[in-house]
Amino acid sequence: MKQTLKIASILLGIVVLVGFATPEKKMNKLVSRVWKDRVVELTALSIPNSLKADIITMSKITSGGKTIGYACYTTAFGCRVGGCAAPTNPNVQSYETFDYIVVYDTELNIKKVDIANYGGQYGYEICRPKWLRQFIGKNNGFELNKNIDGISGATVSAQFLIDDLNAVGAKLKSIDLYALSN
Repeated sequence: MKQTLKIASILLGIVVLVGFATPEKKMNKLVSRVWKDRVVELTALSIPNSLKADIITMSKITSGGKTIGYACYTTAFGCRVGGCAAPTNPNVQSYETFDYIVVYDTELNIKKVDIANYGGQYGYEICRPKWLRQFIGKNNGFELNKNIDGISGATVSAQFLIDDLNAVGAKLKSIDLYALSN
């Protein structure tokens, strides 16, 4: 029994390390799909203090030496462990989290949102590409059931993603990304 538990713990640790160790690779793969007709290069940017709580990693996207966009890998809250409830005052102990990537053009309008890692049992419907396409072309100001359609089975996770995209988009607009690049 102890041996089985030890092996299971080691395997779980490896899965966690592999899943979280490569946000840059996941971003690179997504960016290559967005600009499939170009050779793109991602360069890590130093994240300003005002964004460190919101963004895990951020990159400038270039093609032919010219900046064509930005990509962020970040984490948002999902459903409550054990089931979904109203998304108020989340705390780390009772809410699951999920990782997502958002790709912006140079004007900081969204080109693509992708759920990179959704481990929760509830709310995974937000991973659907058709639902995620609603964010393309905008930066923030998203409101569930106003300019973003709701999705059955993922109301809480959808609201958390919307809130997070609004916060990250507004903060990115408030900083000088050119200065971060140089």
